[in-house]
Amino acid sequence: MWNSNDTRPRVMTYVRRDPRLLADQIRPFQTRNILWLAINGMTIVNFYRQNDERDALDTLFQWSVPERCLVAGDFNARHRSWQTGQTTNRGQEIAGWASENDLSLLNTLDIPTNPYGNTIDLAFTNLPLAEAIVEDHLATSSDHFTLSLTFPDVRSTPVQPGKIRVTTEDELKRFVEIVELGATGIPLTDSTPEELDELASSLVSLLTSAAKASGRPARKGGRPAPWWTEECADAAAAFRAIRRSYLLGFNQDVQIAKKGFHRVVRRAKRHYWRNLIDGFSSSSDVFKAVRWLKSPGAFQPPPLQVDNVVYESQMDKANALRQATLERRTAEDDIANAWTPVFPPRSIPFSPEISLEEAQYATCHTGNTSPGSDNITVKLLEAVWHTIGTHVRRLFERCLTIGHHPKPFKEAEVVMIAKPGRRDLTEPRAWRPISLLSCLGKGLERLIARRLAWAAVHYSVLHPQQAGALPKRSATDLVTALVHDIEEAFARKKVATLVTMDVQGAFDTVMRNRLILRLREQGWPNHLARWAGSFMGGRSARVRYQDTVTPSSPLQCGLPQGSPVSPILFLLYTEPIYRLGNPQGRFGYADDTAILSIGDTVDETSAMASSSIAEMVRWGAENGVSFDTKKTEVMHFSRSKLSTAPAVRHGDVEKHPEPALRWLGIWLDSRLSFRLHVEKWAAKAKAVAYHLRGLTNTVHGPLPSAVRGAVYGGR
Repeated sequence: MWNSNDTRPRVMTYVRRDPRLLADQIRPFQTRNILWLAINGMTIVNFYRQNDERDALDTLFQWSVPERCLVAGDFNARHRSWQTGQTTNRGQEIAGWASENDLSLLNTLDIPTNPYGNTIDLAFTNLPLAEAIVEDHLATSSDHFTLSLTFPDVRSTPVQPGKIRVTTEDELKRFVEIVELGATGIPLTDSTPEELDELASSLVSLLTSAAKASGRPARKGGRPAPWWTEECADAAAAFRAIRRSYLLGFNQDVQIAKKGFHRVVRRAKRHYWRNLIDGFSSSSDVFKAVRWLKSPGAFQPPPLQVDNVVYESQMDKANALRQATLERRTAEDDIANAWTPVFPPRSIPFSPEISLEEAQYATCHTGNTSPGSDNITVKLLEAVWHTIGTHVRRLFERCLTIGHHPKPFKEAEVVMIAKPGRRDLTEPRAWRPISLLSCLGKGLERLIARRLAWAAVHYSVLHPQQAGALPKRSATDLVTALVHDIEEAFARKKVATLVTMDVQGAFDTVMRNRLILRLREQGWPNHLARWAGSFMGGRSARVRYQDTVTPSSPLQCGLPQGSPVSPILFLLYTEPIYRLGNPQGRFGYADDTAILSIGDTVDETSAMASSSIAEMVRWGAENGVSFDTKKTEVMHFSRSKLSTAPAVRHGDVEKHPEPALRWLGIWLDSRLSFRLHVEKWAAKAKAVAYHLRGLTNTVHGPLPSAVRGAVYGGR
């Protein structure tokens, strides 16, 4: 990342989007003058040296040249090997370095690479049969000629099979017909776990084969700019033709052609975007335009660093992220027996009976969710529900009755996605693993999740101030309850200390046997506890990172992030946290938990908070749950100005109070004035408002009703 002209990169390499090309950035040195890429088993080095600058060459000379390597760029030096005459600017050292590393010079002697007659753009390689040609006809606006390099022996990367798409009406009709014909072969037996696995496998196999027979593989690779037109192509060709005639590119005819080309491109862009924006007719369309503000760009992530080890290739990064996010814990922290006698305070009814309507609603009436490795989308399931619906309902009901989660639904493809707002992508914590699961399996998980959430609230299993994945309990409600308690303390002339903590790893910390025992202790029926154990057992996953997919391997513990049932199971798993100490001062939303201590002085509340943290840490140690000390924050609340601001201890770490604290999207200050919260959100609202204002005027833009709906919440 750079912040000025003195730190910006001096080299840039574009790699065509092609499934046959696998590109990884490697960083043997931190420098802005050299860019190393590993592409299909070759190391491509883009080099730049400004005049007689020494740093770039010194760095290059320190680097160990590997096999199948190309080093090319602007060396700004002369030597008799590539240009007759006097040797200048360390040309002798460059020639000696190439000779010592068995690198052949691809340039032809005395063929200039710039209009001034000098050969300063050089290419060295140890690749056999490689060639370099100065291509005058490939003119650019640079004062250097284009050096074209050819490698006859390029290893092609195995192409990963693309997703199958069934989108057109004809394809969808054919898909339905194939499923209807094959439905007669679906097994009717469903009494044992093995028979349920066979039933689920038969359904998935039928749907997958029908999709392959009726659909087409998704197109991979880059896409052309949507605004590019035939007029742009003609103008570009005309500009290139004139540019080739004048090598320096400063001729008046070249400048006129260049301006004409840019004028055509600007007009094409303006016409495309204006027509697109003019077509906005609803607030949802306008919100799409607002997301243009958050475009992440198409730059490749940098190498990954884990515990002082740097991972550069996509496969190495994928495996490192798997270990750092999915395998941070093992089953060693689990208990041996989940079926010890328990004495729950309640008995929660949870009928295994499922109606056809409930199964259909859970499977088909959901948002646009990404499919798993079987490529079967919700839209496809909805199209053939009249054929498979009774079989799916039977499968779901028998799974819940027996307490079994079918094996075909346990295979996940985990996609590594950069967390929003994270700039340093070299850290594993900047990446979020999202499990893509079978949409058919997620139907069963969603059905159970909805029932669990309702029963957990109705039978008071969860703490009243525990939210997330629960109906009619939002993050704003939780912060409102917290603010109410603080204001009530102010009314009694008390002070308060708030500690916010984060469960490290969240879903990955959940242990199978501990979860089964927790559900039984809370009073859930045994068939549901068995299903939860089956859901967590025997899982496997393959990791997709950019264009690379790792082999599938088993997972020892953890809930899949991406499953509809994982959030509510996590809440039930961590429910005992909110019964520790003073339950009235406990607040929790998913893996974010808060402790509120109220007293006469901040010294008193700080001591209470430290004691509560120690109690929670002890519980975590006994239950295989850890809390991230880096994310622990402390804040004191008082109506009057505090003379002291004592710290709170989290283990061996002292956490000093913050002047302002953001929790669940709301900024809190010591006096609850919310001035900072208003300033932060007003600034964000202004940015969006200015963006929307730029889309509209009296002649062009979306419909006024659509913009008003986006601003005021209408439709």
